Amino acid sequence: MVIARWLLAVMVCAALSSAADARSLSDVDRVMPAVQNAYRFLHENPEVGLKETRAHDYILSALEGLHAFTFETVPKLPTAVIAVLDTGREGPTVGLRSELDARPLDSGVTEPLSHNPRSHVDGIMHNCGHDAHAAMLLGAAMYAATHHRQLRGKLVFIFQPAEEVKGGADDIVADGLLQRLGVQALYAQHSVPGLPVGTVSLSPGTPMAGSWYYTLKLAGRASHAAAPYQGTDTAVVAARLISELATFPAHGVDIANSPMVIGVAKVSSMSNTLNALPTEASVEGTIRAFDDIQVDRPDTPGVVTQLRQRLSGLAGVYGVTATLDVEPGSPPTQNSDALFGPVVDRLRPLWNSSLQTPFYRGMFSEDFAFYTAATPSLYFGLGVAKDGLGNGAIHSADFTIHPDALRVGTQLLVDLMHIGAPR
Repeated sequence: MVIARWLLAVMVCAALSSAADARSLSDVDRVMPAVQNAYRFLHENPEVGLKETRAHDYILSALEGLHAFTFETVPKLPTAVIAVLDTGREGPTVGLRSELDARPLDSGVTEPLSHNPRSHVDGIMHNCGHDAHAAMLLGAAMYAATHHRQLRGKLVFIFQPAEEVKGGADDIVADGLLQRLGVQALYAQHSVPGLPVGTVSLSPGTPMAGSWYYTLKLAGRASHAAAPYQGTDTAVVAARLISELATFPAHGVDIANSPMVIGVAKVSSMSNTLNALPTEASVEGTIRAFDDIQVDRPDTPGVVTQLRQRLSGLAGVYGVTATLDVEPGSPPTQNSDALFGPVVDRLRPLWNSSLQTPFYRGMFSEDFAFYTAATPSLYFGLGVAKDGLGNGAIHSADFTIHPDALRVGTQLLVDLMHIGAPR
């Protein structure tokens, strides 16, 4: 029994030592200048979805110079960079993904002068962390190119365009790339404002909601602005229906068990003068939920059906016709149950309390969800807050990351490459 316990202790120590050795060999510090340079270049030269030509050329040039990768293409995504490294050693095929695109800012908004780095393109900014994600993935790929003897299997580095617009992950999945390459596990991370640098989070289950895009079109009768009673005052009807949209989740569904948020993002009316009340108006936004809102059940109509009935009925009271169109965005993001436990078990000795595994569900939506529906995947949160940086909200002009987060995120990707696809 004593010998058996001693052998077990040796095996445990050996396993931990192997993980620690892999980490000590990571040489992450050696790739950090390249990571920092890439982050600065991408942040200063932001490009919107499907137009990431400078980002594509920068990353592709860096990887081609290493002479360690083969490259795949997706016809619908010419700005994607998909690099494959074969370690020559038996093992799983593991994918790591980052995004490339930036976002347009609201009219008249620019990135604050205090930011360093700062966008050189007026009206466009990396305010979702995609520049940092791509820079860290580039660092991980550079590490892999020089440490392939400590790795196993194949590694697929996916620098994905168009996360913020239609296309992107869904195009890659539809192309069949993951299946062709035999990807067995896929990992990614996202900057989390307010989470301290050095902290990594991973939640079980479904941490992020699915999204749907809606357009509500209203058609009525015009009138002079001085005589709204002669028409349908369509813009005012739109305002009343906006209130119904915003409050519907609390009154139309069991939000305790089926959480939902309806956001109103854009309101417009078809009037060319302030002296005439419009015939038409439209309201646009998103619906966020964890259940499929377009499915009707025998005993309960789906959310979209209920919304159409309510909005049409209310609009009809005012003599206005309401048409609701709904298009799917991203499905809910599902972290793989099969990967979650084994990956956490292997990360824990390396990260200790810095790895948090809270049960979390948020209404944010991510096109990484398309991957999670196609192959076992995990989506990590990366802390970016330190010394007053990294607290600005995602998609706001105040968004920043602390530069120290770049090293932490690169180390996480390196650790995941060593872990591979455990079962």
